[in-house]
Amino acid sequence: MSGVSARLRWLIALTPVFPPLAGLSLYFLRCWRRLGRPAGLIALFYLATQLLAAALTPNPALSLPLSALRSAYVLSLILLGACLGDRRWLRWLLPGMALVFATALLTSLLVYGPHFYARRLLHPYYTTSALGITAATAVWILLDYKRASPWLRGLLGLLALAVLMLSGSRGAIAALAAGALAAAVAGGRDFALALGAGGFFLGLRYLQLRLAGWAAEFHRMFSLNPSGRQEVWQRAWKAFASHPWGGVGPYQLGPWLNPQLRSLEPWEGAAALGLRLPGWAASLQGAWLIAHNTLLQALGETGVVGAAGYLALLALVGYAAVRSREPLFVAIFFGFVTMGLVDNPMAVPSLHFAEVFWVAGGMALARSGLAVPLEQGLAVDQDQPGPDPL
Repeated sequence: MSGVSARLRWLIALTPVFPPLAGLSLYFLRCWRRLGRPAGLIALFYLATQLLAAALTPNPALSLPLSALRSAYVLSLILLGACLGDRRWLRWLLPGMALVFATALLTSLLVYGPHFYARRLLHPYYTTSALGITAATAVWILLDYKRASPWLRGLLGLLALAVLMLSGSRGAIAALAAGALAAAVAGGRDFALALGAGGFFLGLRYLQLRLAGWAAEFHRMFSLNPSGRQEVWQRAWKAFASHPWGGVGPYQLGPWLNPQLRSLEPWEGAAALGLRLPGWAASLQGAWLIAHNTLLQALGETGVVGAAGYLALLALVGYAAVRSREPLFVAIFFGFVTMGLVDNPMAVPSLHFAEVFWVAGGMALARSGLAVPLEQGLAVDQDQPGPDPL
């Protein structure tokens, strides 16, 4: 078992750098019995609604396999978290996150020069929003990592906060604040530190941008201007209104959100480095476009039927996070849901952050007694909390 644990730690650490590694979670579909009866029934309801919605789309032949694969992936992530059962596994993400942060700073330095701090960060394959939510998640994990060296917590925490502010992602900043506040209410006193540290870094960021003549960028971070999202929301709603029961299908909302799709372009960071996407990727054109709102994305892709199952699964994860009384799970759930008002941080596959959300949800199920961790056997009384894995 020690060898298995060592390999798993390495896989977790490398996942932020090489996101496809998260696909190995599909192996844990075999652990379905780890879910207690209430959680298992909701998971089955989610799966059934996704498949039914796919059958009601304009192109069920394409939607059904895509829906089955996505649903299986989400459930496998939850089952992985339920089998692990211990939030301390999430700490192994920190080395990979630190490498992602360093790569973003280096990429920005290469593209923008020594005054890169006056611009939003670039990364070869992470978007600015992805960098932001990754940084926020790193801060939550570090606040929970009380036994770590103060130097590790301090230096990596400062790096994560710096990347969060330099990313300029308003959704991620709101996620950090909402998650830290919810965790503090749940008993995580250290999470209140994130609010004060975040305020300090905002002030520092303002001074940097003001000295560089980019104060307008700072004011944008606190503007309520949706930056064109209102048009995307309207188009997503139009897609839902056209196909209210089953939606337009998984990963098929892109043409509705941007009817003038022409060429396939890489992320901004990759384009700045001169990187281009291969020709075969043109078949995925539009699949990466999002509605910038979790509910509108679910309604547009899966209609009322699929959105009902998706919201039921989210409610299960949220209930488990609160019932677990673990501030880290509370922070992740409420932080991601907050960002979901203006983005889609729970949509899979992602650059690992959505996967972290669902894995943490599975861990919360185990911690709250709604699922059974791998080391605890299968017997569980659904009316009593499960054994404390710590």
